[in-house]
Amino acid sequence: MPGTGMMDGMGYRDTSRIVVAGDWHGNTDWALHVISMAASRLDDKNPLAARIILHLGDFGVWPGDTGWEYLRQVSEALRAAGMVLWFIDGNHEDFAQLQEKTERNRRMFPGGIGETEIAPRIYWQPRGSRWVWHGRLWLALGGGVSLDKAIRTEGEDWWPEEEITAEQAAKVIVEGGADVMVTHDCPSGVKHTFPPPPPFWDLRDLARSDAHRELLQRVVDAVQPSHLLHGHLHRSYQRTCDFGYGPVEVTGLDCDEGDGANWAVLNVKSMTWEA
Repeated sequence: MPGTGMMDGMGYRDTSRIVVAGDWHGNTDWALHVISMAASRLDDKNPLAARIILHLGDFGVWPGDTGWEYLRQVSEALRAAGMVLWFIDGNHEDFAQLQEKTERNRRMFPGGIGETEIAPRIYWQPRGSRWVWHGRLWLALGGGVSLDKAIRTEGEDWWPEEEITAEQAAKVIVEGGADVMVTHDCPSGVKHTFPPPPPFWDLRDLARSDAHRELLQRVVDAVQPSHLLHGHLHRSYQRTCDFGYGPVEVTGLDCDEGDGANWAVLNVKSMTWEA
C-alpha cells in the first residue's frame, strides 16, 4: 500500500496506465472534472489493475470545513469511478493534518497498511516513498516554497514543513537511485524564465525558492532518474535535460483551470504519454 518505504499491494504492480495530474489547490469543481475525464480514459482491460491518479502536489489538504468537504467530495467521486488517488505534498497543504492522520492510522494499521490514507481512496506519498512499476523504481519527493508567504498566516494557510529539509534530502540520497522521480518543485537544472514577480512577494522567499530548487537538484544528481514529473510552476511542458549523467525526460504540468495541460495519461510500462 502507499506509504514510506517500498510499496506494494494487490493491483498496483499490475497497473500499466495511470493519470498524472498537476496542482488542484483544493478546487472541488476542477478535481471532480478531472476524475470524471480520467475515469473515461483509464479503460484498463486487466481486472487486477488499480485505476490510479498520481497527483504532483498542492492537491488541497486544507484545514476546516472547506478542506473536509473537498476531501469528502473527491473521495466520493473516486469511489463512483472505481479509482484511487495518490498525492505527494506540495507547499500548499495542511501539514499538521497530514501528520495527525498518518500518526492515527499507524496506530490503527500496525505494519504500515493504510497508514497514509488521508480520506477514503486518497493516499499521501510521504517524502522518500518508493514503489516499483514494471521493473522501474519510482521515488516521491514532495515539497516546495510558497512565494506568497508574506501574505499568509502560519498554521492557517502556511506551514513551515513545506520545504524539503537537508535531513530528508540526505536520507533519500542514502537510500539510493531511482528510475522515475515525482516531485512538486522543479530542480534548478531545468531552466525557466519567469515574468517579474508581483510586489507582495518577499525577496527572501524568492531566495528560499532558489535554494530549494538547488537542494532538489542535488538529490536528482545523486538519484539519477531518467524521468522526472513535477508541478508547482503552473506551466505544462516536456523537455529532455542533461544533468551530467545522461538524458532526463522532464514533464511539468499546469494548475487547475490553467492555460496548459493539468493532467495526462501515462503508460508506466513504456513510459510514454498518451495525447
